[in-house]
Amino acid sequence: MLKMFEKSNFLLILTCLLGILLFPLNISAQDAAGEPGSKLTVHAIISGIILIITGIIFCFFGRRYYRTVLFLVGFYIGAIITWIILTNREPSGGFAGAASLTIILIVSLAVGFVVGLIFMCCSTIAVWFLGALAGYLFSLWILAWASDGVIHSKAGRIIFIIVLTLIGLLLAIFFKNTFIILGTAFIGAYAIILGIDLFARTGFALSVKAFMDGSHDTDYKVNTKVYIMLAGMIVLFILGSIFQYRYYRNHHFGPDAVQPVSGKRRFWSRHV
Repeated sequence: MLKMFEKSNFLLILTCLLGILLFPLNISAQDAAGEPGSKLTVHAIISGIILIITGIIFCFFGRRYYRTVLFLVGFYIGAIITWIILTNREPSGGFAGAASLTIILIVSLAVGFVVGLIFMCCSTIAVWFLGALAGYLFSLWILAWASDGVIHSKAGRIIFIIVLTLIGLLLAIFFKNTFIILGTAFIGAYAIILGIDLFARTGFALSVKAFMDGSHDTDYKVNTKVYIMLAGMIVLFILGSIFQYRYYRNHHFGPDAVQPVSGKRRFWSRHV
């Protein structure tokens, strides 16, 4: 049974790895895949499907898959930070010209994968950064409610993002058990909506590039469809939180998983 779990855990990590690796390249290619009325590309289809799948794992099964979540938190953080640095430091001619996006993708892969593996061995720190990641995405969600951002000043945005990121980290430190469910549910909800937007092309995905890429001008405008996506994220977050609380609130989030102490049957009955 342990071997079976390890195999499924590896497959989950591999699937999530592919999905998150496509995130930096996909955001950088929003002109071709994310703008309202643009043509749906094969890249956007693949990215959208994988982001939705990984988002579902986070949103509804975050408390259950301990090692996978630790890896994903590290990979998200490593890949996103790398993408932000490289995108904002990208020269006018790009990195090696037309190969610029490929270079950003490969470097994000290397850094994200290494950080993910490190986080699998540092559970306490990984949980803290799970809170930081949730706070970071929450700040992006709030900023996305207005055209060009709720806060127009770049300095104001940076301060706002840093403050919410730190708040998320502190919440994870002092309210770990509760925040595991809430944090993973929100991260998953964000990923699911981002993946859906690659098909719907409402323009919501452009908010990430608009707020985090200071070297390139991105015209982010909200409309009714974008508001629906933002509201849908709230719905998914609530559903994911309720689902995890109902079936996994007594599931030990740690290296030695134990069975729930309550008599309620879990949705996923396989023992780990």
